[in-house]
Formats: sequence, structure tokens, C-alpha cells
Amino acid sequence: MDLGQSRRGVDMGPSALRVAGLQARLKQLGHQVEDIGNISVKQAEEMPYGEKRAKYMAEIAETCKDLAEIVQKSLEEGFVPLVLGGDHSIAAGAVTGIAFSRALASSSARGR
Repeated sequence: MDLGQSRRGVDMGPSALRVAGLQARLKQLGHQVEDIGNISVKQAEEMPYGEKRAKYMAEIAETCKDLAEIVQKSLEEGFVPLVLGGDHSIAAGAVTGIAFSRALASSSARGR
């Protein structure tokens, strides 16, 4: 995702890491790896950017919500998600997914 960035191209990072052999290297280190691919992200060229100081806010929020659900599900299934994103805005989705998973686990542990 590069909607939160003024320069294009940061969304190519995950592809570059795949081409460089990240999955094979993680497996060599003894990790079980499942690459679920890219999540859907709208392209900047397909829409107006909105507010000048908050470009593509709705689209970034939508993408982060989708990512949060994926991260939460991964954690609940016992996996450790490795999120390879573009710009820093993708972190909001990853952190939210972790927070939701932890809150749910904490609530379950207390019997609620």
C-alpha cells in the first residue's frame, strides 16, 4: 500500500522480498511459512485523493480494517503474522489486529 505516501513505489517492497527469497530463508530457519498473498488495496489513480492533509483516508482505513481482521484471525489460529507492507500507514491495521486478538484472549481468560 502506498496511499499514505507521497512517493509511489513503496508498495513494491513485499514483492521484492518475495523475489529475494524471504519465504525460503524463513523455512531454512525452521519456520512454517504460509504466504497468503497481497490484500486488496485500491489504486491511487482510480480515485480522488480527498483532503490535502489526509489523502485517501477512507481507503487507508478500509485497507487497515481488512488487514486487522486477517491479523486477528491468524493470531487466533496460533500463527505469528508477518506483515509486509508499503508505507507506514499499514501498521495501523497490523497493530489493531494484534490489539483485538489480545483483548479477546484477555476477556476469554477472565471468563467474560
